[in-house]
Amino acid sequence: MSDIADSTPSPAEAPTPAAVKAERKPAKSAPARKRTPAKRTPAKRTGSASRSSASSSSSSSAKDAAGSLAAALRELVGGIETEVTAITALSSDIDQHVQALNDLRAEATRRLLHLDDLRSAAEDVNLSAFLDTSIQPQLPQVEEDFPDRIYGG
Repeated sequence: MSDIADSTPSPAEAPTPAAVKAERKPAKSAPARKRTPAKRTPAKRTGSASRSSASSSSSSSAKDAAGSLAAALRELVGGIETEVTAITALSSDIDQHVQALNDLRAEATRRLLHLDDLRSAAEDVNLSAFLDTSIQPQLPQVEEDFPDRIYGG
């Protein structure tokens, strides 16, 4: 569009009709040559055609870039959704395992309380010593890990 504005002279720059006729007439002292009109329009068309093809190729590359960006974002969102689903499933599994662990701890507590009742009922010194050493609960052998990211630390 700017090519058209550049090729048309402004009214102040427009040549007068006499100047146009003077340009077209060859000088009498010079040998007569056929002058052909200047072909400015094909050159401009070529320039504008190359610019329009460049702009269409840039717009198609922009569309391709936008399409690939959109595809990459869709893939990223899909990956995030997959990870969130997996973490949600893991949280559900953790809840089930913690519930089972709590049930096992409650059972261990119930049994230890029953052994404490047996210990208090024993009157023999040897039996009491045996029960004192036997009733000591074994502490967990695996250390529990409470990551800060999960528990907000």
